[in-house]
Amino acid sequence: MHPAASKPRLYHCMERERCSKVCEMRKNQQRRLLGRKELILSGTLNPIKDLYLGKLALTKFPKSPETWIHRRWVLQQLIQETSLPSFVTKGNLGTIPAERKQQVIQEEMEVCGEAAGRYPSNYNAWSHRIWVLQHLAKLDVKILLDELSSTKHWASMHVSDHSGFHYRQFLLKSLISQTVKDSSVLEQNPLRNESALVLPKDEEAAASTEEPRINIPHLLEEEVEFSTDLIDSYPGHETLWCHRRHVFYLQHHLNGRFPHSVTQLSPGDSPAVTLSDLHHIPAGPRTSQAMEVDGLCYSNKQGYSQETKRLKRTPAPDYLGLEVEHRFIDQVLSTCRNVEQARFANAYRKWLDTLSQ
Repeated sequence: MHPAASKPRLYHCMERERCSKVCEMRKNQQRRLLGRKELILSGTLNPIKDLYLGKLALTKFPKSPETWIHRRWVLQQLIQETSLPSFVTKGNLGTIPAERKQQVIQEEMEVCGEAAGRYPSNYNAWSHRIWVLQHLAKLDVKILLDELSSTKHWASMHVSDHSGFHYRQFLLKSLISQTVKDSSVLEQNPLRNESALVLPKDEEAAASTEEPRINIPHLLEEEVEFSTDLIDSYPGHETLWCHRRHVFYLQHHLNGRFPHSVTQLSPGDSPAVTLSDLHHIPAGPRTSQAMEVDGLCYSNKQGYSQETKRLKRTPAPDYLGLEVEHRFIDQVLSTCRNVEQARFANAYRKWLDTLSQ
């Protein structure tokens, strides 16, 4: 047999051997994680120490889905009120107090940030970060605002990371959702508003720190400005245009329902938007049309029809916002030297045209 003919066969043998080794490693890892779960449930292994072991493992394998899944299981054991009875009887930490819970949340954010920096578009790390906000932080408004601020620099240094910008979109939608939910509760229970008027000054100040006022339009305007700076500084990155599309859609959606005089939303305000309306807001850039010049015409027919129906459910066009976006596109194209930048700008213009139809 000619030596060249044996090369494909040799390659397939090597690839098969490599795959079998990977499968064996995963099986061994799952066995180790299962053993650690048994040790935690028996009270032999401290969950906090297990989290530290997982943190070390993520420095070498930052995208390992098994490690992230196990980490969430450990955190669930910590936040359950009646979990680990044998662990409590041994005098160790059973349920974490409020101050320790805040510390755990902060540590998880740091672990996720480090893992995201080690592996580009680390979906598992960012998904874990979202899980922490939902189950540990309970979508606390202050923590959401802190996260929006703290991840801004990271996003500016990773302009091609879809997962990182999707996380910022999640934060914006969660802030909107929490604001609407708080307003709905106060609409149904007006006595809660009246009781706030008779609070002593100290208690009223404390309450204001617990429930910060959220200027949703201002947050979205800042995010658009942030997007503008990044698109100008780093031309030709699809992620930035997808993110701008998502943020503008949030603006467009809200401007059609909030009066122009309403610029600040707080638990005392009553926006006309409902929680069900927020379900029509896309979950991320990948739920909308592909950022391609011809993607709008040649995309999947079913997906396009669903997108068209969703856009028809949107409020009347915000022509002032659309005009500003078209001017931004004209400015980009007039100074553009990057072919990809021009392609994304034209695709964004086509998407904007669908909003005004």
